[in-house]
Formats: sequence, structure tokens, C-alpha cells
Amino acid sequence: MNLSDGQKITYLANLVTVSRADGSVSPNETQAIETALKRIGARKTILKEADALAQSEGFIPTAVGSFSARIANLEDMMLILLADGVLDQAEKPVVLAFAKKVGITNDQLQLVLSEVRASLTSSESSPKCPNCSAAVPREAKFCPKCGDSLEISDKAAAVAVDYPIPSIGIAIEFAESTASGFIDAVRKAKVAPKNAECLRGKKTWYMAAWPKERIAEATKLVEDLKGMRNRKVWVDGKDSRWDDVFGFTWCSEQRNTAYRPLEYCFGIDDKRLNLWGCKNARMDWGKWSDWFSYGSFKKAGLLKAVHTFVFDKKRIRHELETNLFRFRFCPHLNFKLVEAVLAQLPNEVEVQQKGDWTYKEDYDESPSSIKIKEKIVVTIQHPKLMQYLP
Repeated sequence: MNLSDGQKITYLANLVTVSRADGSVSPNETQAIETALKRIGARKTILKEADALAQSEGFIPTAVGSFSARIANLEDMMLILLADGVLDQAEKPVVLAFAKKVGITNDQLQLVLSEVRASLTSSESSPKCPNCSAAVPREAKFCPKCGDSLEISDKAAAVAVDYPIPSIGIAIEFAESTASGFIDAVRKAKVAPKNAECLRGKKTWYMAAWPKERIAEATKLVEDLKGMRNRKVWVDGKDSRWDDVFGFTWCSEQRNTAYRPLEYCFGIDDKRLNLWGCKNARMDWGKWSDWFSYGSFKKAGLLKAVHTFVFDKKRIRHELETNLFRFRFCPHLNFKLVEAVLAQLPNEVEVQQKGDWTYKEDYDESPSSIKIKEKIVVTIQHPKLMQYLP
């Protein structure tokens, strides 16, 4: 079969795609791929590239080479489809789509399928014992070499190559690593409410998931994953930025070691009191905090002589949401309290120099402020004029 290295990569990637379609790769599927590798004269390095291509985003099996090479590729795909003796329903659509691209009729496809079934009875394509890897007759129930039972199907010995990410909750993925916390991370991942592992390329990946309200349990795993590069987090099935989900952990750790943890959240330890219940809101209840100026003045009263300040609660809420976004999953953050405090904030207040709500003088122009012109009298220090000055 005359194929270039690039065509050989695509040829084998087509086979890998079929084998991975059901989320796992069985020993007999691996054997079928290795047999095809030898038949087309490809090196092991070609198979590694084909594996990477098959796992790349958006890859679809593509016909390459002459018509005879395409038919041979289709036959090899069918060998994988029938690796455990039955048509795999998850892999079948991939093979049918490829057959359509090759351009053969349904009758021709059935002929190819029957020929593949016949070839499976030959000794050359005999399955292997899951225990000792010795070739065994397809009709055998026990391995003639080690005596192990062959009742367990090839699927039972398959290695998972993927797992579904839960559509609800927090899911963490990480790959095997030489980091010091890896062993503890695997142990904690395996006791999560939902967990799985699979083989991607040459590395084993682990997945652990929790409901959002149990994110405190997930943070125990996060601690062991510090410094690891191959890690991901998913929120309700969507790939998310690590710091946007676990940005609260450093603050939560400090809270746990505080003398009065509850007071820590309200900023009392830093003498920066806020009523939102989270110091990371960065909207302290100081006398001249900037957010108290979010709004605009209006004149009130019969003579329009009273100056009333109307708070812009939409802007206040927007800034709160922006500042608290990285901490939204913190188990100590109470959004009901935030909303209750915002609701209790008056919609408008009467501003007086010596009242409950006062104002500060600011010589810089700022939004919503009242512009006041102050006259400044400039005097000339002249001996003859000094007698007229007060």
C-alpha cells in the first residue's frame, strides 16, 4: 500500500477515532490497530501522531490514498467495529459516515462487512487472553495457556479514554503528575460523589465532581493540586478559569485561622467594617467611601431648596457583583445578606451639613456632585490701602 507519512497518520487516526467512539479502547481494538500499522508499513511514531490527531478538536475520519487504500481503511475500521464479536452501536455511525465518503453503495458495504466477519475466524486475527495476552480461538471459553476464564468480554478489559463531565455542579480534572500532592489528590478524587478516570495519550486523567453547595469538599482537593499544570475545572458542564472558581481559597484559609472567623469576613480585624459580609467586596462602610457617591442630587421641597441625594443602586449592585465574582463560590459568602443590606440602604437621603447624611468637600470634579462656585477676594498688600481692609 503506497501511502505517504501524512496519509498513514490520517489512515491510523481514522481507526483510533472508531476505537474511541464508545469512550473506551479494548485490547482487541488495540490489536487491530497494531495489525493495520504493520500492514501499511508505518512506524510507532506515526501511531503517536495519529493518536494525537484523532484526539484533536473537530477531527473527522478522512479518506486518503487510492480507492483500494480507502477500502482497506474501511475494512480495518470494521475490524475494530466487530472487535468484540458484535456491532458496536456507538462506533457504527463513524464507520457508516466514512463509507459514504468513500462512495460505495449499501450492497458493497454489506459485502465488505461479510468479508470482514469471515476474516475474523482466521487464526491470524485471533483475540488475545485478557490475562496472559496469548492468542486464543474465538470459540474458546478458557485460555489454553493460563487457564483463565474468557467469559469476560473484551469490553470488560477495555481502558476508558474519556468520561462525561457532569452538567451540574463543580468538576475538577487533573492528570497524573510527579508533584508531591498527587497521591493525596487521587485518594480524595476517588471518594468524591462522582469520579472517573481515563487514559489520554500516555497519561491517566482523573475527574472528581461535587454539587455546588459542597464546594468546601472540593477545596481539599484543590490544595493538593497547587503547582500542577494539567488541571481543569468545569462549572455546570462549562470549561471555566481556575482562579474564577477557586479565587476564594486563600481568603477562606485565612478565615479558618482567624481568632474570630465571622468578624474576619466583616473586616473587623482590619478595622475596615463592611456590612456585606465579605471584605473582598471592597466597599467599606467608611465615612467617605467612594461608593456612597454613586448616585445624583435632586432638588426637593416646596421651594426646591432641599438637596436630596438619590442612590444609584444598580451601579452599587454591579460593583458588588464585579468585586465578588471571583469569590462567588466561597461557602462563607451569603448573597441573601448582600441583597438584604442593599434593600435596607435608603433610596434617597436629605443631605445637610449637620444631619444624619452629610457631605464632604471635594475640589476635584466628579460625577453626580454639585458644582459650587466660591468667590475668592485677592488683596494687594499696599501701605496706602491697608487701612481699608477689614
